[in-house]
Amino acid sequence: MNSDSFFDYEKFMPHGMCYLWQPDILWTSVASDIVTALSYYSITLAFIYFVNKRTDLPYPWFFVLAGSIIFMACGTTHLISAIVIWEPIYGISAISKAITATSSFFTGILIWFILPFFLGLASPSMLKKKNEALSISLNKLKSAQKHIIESEKLASLGNLVGGIAHELNTPIGIGITSASYLQERIEWGKKTKLTPQDSTQLFDELSDGIELIYKNLNQTANLVEVFKNIAVNQKRDDDFCFDLKDYLVDLISVLSSKLKLTPSNIEFNCPPDIMITANPSSIIHILTNLMENSAIHAFTNPAQGLIELNIMLDADGSLLIKYSDNGLGMDEEQVEKVFNPFYTTKRVEGHTGLGMTILYNTVSHLKGELVCKSILDQGTSFTIHLPANLITRAHENKQEPIIQAPSI
Repeated sequence: MNSDSFFDYEKFMPHGMCYLWQPDILWTSVASDIVTALSYYSITLAFIYFVNKRTDLPYPWFFVLAGSIIFMACGTTHLISAIVIWEPIYGISAISKAITATSSFFTGILIWFILPFFLGLASPSMLKKKNEALSISLNKLKSAQKHIIESEKLASLGNLVGGIAHELNTPIGIGITSASYLQERIEWGKKTKLTPQDSTQLFDELSDGIELIYKNLNQTANLVEVFKNIAVNQKRDDDFCFDLKDYLVDLISVLSSKLKLTPSNIEFNCPPDIMITANPSSIIHILTNLMENSAIHAFTNPAQGLIELNIMLDADGSLLIKYSDNGLGMDEEQVEKVFNPFYTTKRVEGHTGLGMTILYNTVSHLKGELVCKSILDQGTSFTIHLPANLITRAHENKQEPIIQAPSI
């Protein structure tokens, strides 16, 4: 059969003659074919829309094959079936059916290869159970993380206590030694007939000794007062107003002694009239973890390190804390992980990797923002924004601050 005869339909009679042109049968058949064709076209458009929207869909080509080809071909076949009622285009109808049969055949084979994958997809009930199990595990992990972080905070305070105790030993020891020496010299003076020259020398020694004892006892008293303020504020759960610069001066002094840093290691700048309303323990956690991170991880020799701490009020009234060191720095991967719980490069030395996590959680608790930047071998910087509602300028606060930390 040549192509001309294949599409030649003049010798065929229309399908309506098979119905004897009976209207009820004819129009029921025509209406059914047209509605079916339109439905298939609608399904085809829906499949195409679905595949375009769901970019994560596995085997998208299968949906295109099943939807676009099969349904389009089936819809066209039904539409041609409605036409041949009056026009006997059976050749075109045969081609449409052949296309439908071919696409259906290959789809029928491919579906058996793809079926195991779709059977492996989790059902909504399975996903719900897995989500519930993951939620329980996540809650347990958060609870454990919170417990460990709280333990680390207590350990940090314990280390601070140890540093204070170590620092107190020096002035107290000097005072005891001086007092013992002066006692011996006084006993010697009582038993010896003193010449005017001996009396003058003994008087000078007593004056120097008393001055040395007074100086060290005064330093001890200041250290005790600072520690008392820090320890008491650590236990408080409420927020109150205090002078930020005075508090940081004392805290830096304590931490410097603990971390074996000298005044030349730290450059500190802060306006004198900033009052902050918060729990002072938050300031302890922020500064302690920043300085410990520099001393332990950034500096190979703490005595040669440099820390810059600049505090200022931003244009929007928020508190801006800029902290930087000139230490070893970090690469991009380390910067991305620096706030992750338990991430540390010195686990073999007993570090838990929670210091930066505590810092992040503390800043987040204050509704602030924290950004870390670092370049390998060029140091690390932290920028902290604390919201403006925590800040009160001194001239706006007529009451005396609750904390009046002594100078060291």
